[in-house]
Amino acid sequence: MAVVGLMAVVLSPAAANDDESGGGAAVGGRTVETTLFPVIDTDTVGTTNQDRSWADTLTVNNAGGLDAPDSMAAFVQFKVGDGAVAPGAVVKARLVLTTTPRSAEGKDIKLATGMFTNDYWNALNPRRADPSFILTGATKPAVTAIEGAEAPLATRRGTTTYQAEVTAAMAAEREGDGFLSLRVWNETAGGRAAEFYSDSGAYGDLRPRLVVTSRTDLSTARDHAEAASDLAAVSRAIARRADHAVEDLPMPDRGRRGSSISWWSWDEQHLRDDGTVTRPADSLPDATVFVDVTIAKGEVRLKDRFRVVIPHETRSGEEAPEVDAAVRPVKIEGEVLDLIASKWDDDFTHVTYPRQALDHQVAVSTGESIQAAVNQVGAAGGGVVRLGEGVHELDAPLDLRDRVTLVGAGQGRTVVRYSGPDYAIGTTDKQLTDVVIKGMTLEGIRGDLDAPTGIYFAGADPVSARHQRIALQDLTVQNFGGHGIHMKRTSDIITDRLTSMYNGERHSLFHNVYWLFDNNILQSDADMSKPIRGKGAKYTSTANVIVQRAEIRHTTRNAVQADGSDDERIFFHRFDISGAGATALWMICEIFHNPGQYTEDPAYSPRRVIINRSNIVNNKRGGVWKIVTDVQVLNSRFDNIDSDLMLLKTHPVYRNTTFTHVPEHYTDRYDVPDL
Repeated sequence: MAVVGLMAVVLSPAAANDDESGGGAAVGGRTVETTLFPVIDTDTVGTTNQDRSWADTLTVNNAGGLDAPDSMAAFVQFKVGDGAVAPGAVVKARLVLTTTPRSAEGKDIKLATGMFTNDYWNALNPRRADPSFILTGATKPAVTAIEGAEAPLATRRGTTTYQAEVTAAMAAEREGDGFLSLRVWNETAGGRAAEFYSDSGAYGDLRPRLVVTSRTDLSTARDHAEAASDLAAVSRAIARRADHAVEDLPMPDRGRRGSSISWWSWDEQHLRDDGTVTRPADSLPDATVFVDVTIAKGEVRLKDRFRVVIPHETRSGEEAPEVDAAVRPVKIEGEVLDLIASKWDDDFTHVTYPRQALDHQVAVSTGESIQAAVNQVGAAGGGVVRLGEGVHELDAPLDLRDRVTLVGAGQGRTVVRYSGPDYAIGTTDKQLTDVVIKGMTLEGIRGDLDAPTGIYFAGADPVSARHQRIALQDLTVQNFGGHGIHMKRTSDIITDRLTSMYNGERHSLFHNVYWLFDNNILQSDADMSKPIRGKGAKYTSTANVIVQRAEIRHTTRNAVQADGSDDERIFFHRFDISGAGATALWMICEIFHNPGQYTEDPAYSPRRVIINRSNIVNNKRGGVWKIVTDVQVLNSRFDNIDSDLMLLKTHPVYRNTTFTHVPEHYTDRYDVPDL
């Protein structure tokens, strides 16, 4: 998924000589040029239902008409209505797509662009149990061709682009709903495919973009100029080290011209948002990291993306200590246990640890079969499969067995990279017990059309065949188009020092972590930040849950969701949530299998919830809670943008908790957000 952005702002030469005494809007005065990036982009195949909205390229191909089986068209959507995004009166708007090295080229490839008014193609029906979050060949709406947008591919200074003037279309949508949706197709038959970079697969000028020239008032133009100056300064600073970053990068939070600056790394394992660099181990390849920057000055927001190459460490000759395969006991904080005793009368079932078989161990080097080793120790009644340093390539689901411990040489030394369908690690057993995954990084491939899940365990029956006793420790799970981790009908789950980030690219129902019909969960020291489209964590019909020392930062919409029947005894302790685009804590009462049916029944909403020593800050909304019963908020801080708590027939107990906005109480469901 793409994020909206602006790259460059340039004052026209004439503007520099304008009389500055007026200070108001100057028609024909201050001219700025702004580059916008898509909020979402995709391509379609013929009239098929194939969803490609997370692919890292956009393909345009005429294979015998727009609806021919192999014909493809590209779709891009821009946010154009917000004055901070595209200020002033629009003078000119130009769509630019840049080809990849694989693209066919030539002036005989003639493309065209059309506009369509249905701007909700990325979420046609998000509340269905099987939502249509897609625009495909079968669902694409009709478009109106834009006059003058027909043009061939053109090459200049080694870069080939398609450029189309869309000024009138942008002006119309700016006065409308504020979103400009465009389709690009190939007028030339013959099967010569033009392939362009998508927003999620590129950086800088390679990204799809809308270059907008507009006239604005003096004050806004000054803000733009100062923000652009700060953007240019950080761009130069990053560029000096971008190809060989062996030290921390200068990623400040303030610019010299007074702008505020925020950063968003696409790989915090190697580059944190504060510029901290961690080089890959000597057994791993160099890391290539995209990092987004946002420059804010007044009402102006400028964005760009850089690529940074972080070389791996040089070999020291020293052997890294072997990771202990035994599960390390997780200490539950004493305050948590005291509150469970005093608030819930100790009515709580704690996790049971996996029963490991540690004597039988099989080592697996890169290039060797992990599945063969799992089968070997599984047949022996359990054991340890020890993965060596380096990158282990996996192209089919790893099928685990009872009492198997899968351990690497550490998150920064062993990587399992998955390029297959469905899920990377799971089981075909109806009931799996006593499994440990520890000391490694499990990663998918961004843009992979299979959009698999990272770890997936689903017991066959919620009563007679639940998976049991599964531990994930010292583990990173990232870059999966589906869920990062999804378990259902499973009991006794332990996650300790787990990082699950950058998952859920397919659509908003895929999350970093998703627990469904699970009991007895202990999450400690977890980072579930930056899901691509979904949530950081979702708790549906879960019971006996402790989350301690956890964080979720930067979500597109809601950060945490809790809902469903038997969703009870949930304890959030030192759980910090910030940067949610919608709601930090979304606790609702709709039925899971039919979320479109509103249900005034507390049986379908969370019950007996404690939030303690947590910071819910800088989110659009702190919480939306619908008919949640017996919820206690203790020793916490709420400091959010629009509201701190919106409460539908919910009456929490507060103690030693601060709010920026007074909690708001409602009795009509139409007064609270629907999603």
